[in-house]
Amino acid sequence: MRTRARLLLLMLGTVWLGLPGCSSTPVDPPEEGPRYDGGPVSWHRDVLPIVQERCQGCHTQNGVAPFALETYGEASAMHTALANSVQARRMPPWMPAEGRHGFRDSRRLTQGEVDILSAWSQQGAPEGDPMDAPAPREPTPPLAWTDLTIGPEESYLPKDEASDDYHCFLLDPHLAQRKDLIGFEVMPGVKQQVHHVLLFAAPRQAALERDAREAEPGWTCFGDSGIGGASLLGAWAPGSPPTRYPEGTGVRVAADAVFVMQVHYNISQRQTGTVTAMHGEAQPDLTRMSLQFAREPVSKLASLYALVDGGFSIPPGATGYAHHSEQYVPSGTLWGVLPHMHTKGRRIQVELGGESLIEIPAWDFHWQQMYVYKQPLRVPLFSQMKLTCVWDNPTPRTVEWGEGTDDEMCLAYLYMTE
Repeated sequence: MRTRARLLLLMLGTVWLGLPGCSSTPVDPPEEGPRYDGGPVSWHRDVLPIVQERCQGCHTQNGVAPFALETYGEASAMHTALANSVQARRMPPWMPAEGRHGFRDSRRLTQGEVDILSAWSQQGAPEGDPMDAPAPREPTPPLAWTDLTIGPEESYLPKDEASDDYHCFLLDPHLAQRKDLIGFEVMPGVKQQVHHVLLFAAPRQAALERDAREAEPGWTCFGDSGIGGASLLGAWAPGSPPTRYPEGTGVRVAADAVFVMQVHYNISQRQTGTVTAMHGEAQPDLTRMSLQFAREPVSKLASLYALVDGGFSIPPGATGYAHHSEQYVPSGTLWGVLPHMHTKGRRIQVELGGESLIEIPAWDFHWQQMYVYKQPLRVPLFSQMKLTCVWDNPTPRTVEWGEGTDDEMCLAYLYMTE
């Protein structure tokens, strides 16, 4: 079964591009950035420009974050928590370690930005002159066109027994012929509940059978769609602008495929450092997506190759348990990497020829995404990549590969073209 699961995973395709999470615009931090000169710092002149750029994708009224940072009053009330979180690099959420190959749309604060936010808090969070404030951020322009808007037929009331509810919805696009997906936009229903959205293409019959196993529309899912042979087409997180895949590339969708939309709802109270997040009772949600297809077949059809290590066995009570595997990958152009583990994951790394392609030293299941390189990388013929995963297992049972919440995975998807 383990070999069969691995083969199925190798058939999966995904494009998880343009996912800037809580960044309000897909812009990398400047190499230098603002620097703290040791003098007085004010909200309007020094802090607000940073908060606009790095925080307000999530920290808005009715946003997914537990509090807003849109006004001086809101930010000054949280200045200590703000300073602590940026000093510890907990916020903004950006998991990869810095390395030779930089990633697009980085949310990592520069040291100067951290210093300014810290100094502002230490100085008592002064407001300063409102005339020094930057202009309000303009909303990100939508896609030039969309061909299909799709979503569930009825609203869904998230389950609130736990802090997270992962629910999959079966959507039929009724495609008359195969299409190349090149862009999409997600319209979350109840924004403060929707943590992320994934869109899969799945074999029609398998998806229909899975949907029929639960009485309510859709089904509970975790990690992925739970359907063999499904391919992940796109992903969204709060603050993400409409996604447009790299010019000339796209993901092919078969004519008889159906879509599966996974929505991760986060609605219950939770404690994060000094901040308690409480979005109230669950509300009926109707999240939808608009899709953009290529007018002509794309010149560079994207494929996704999976580095998979399914041979691990994590002992009960283990801390820092590591496992690695090496496998040959096709030659071509590597645009991005999507590491994946479950909630017991602690660290994951992909290497090629002893050089790190990506390392996530402090894994967080809730902030996973595809990381796209600023410059795509060439992968030579007969290349072998090394995948390393590290877990903590606080449970009294041995944990192995599996789809469930209590199971684990160790894999990384490589988004590539020839």
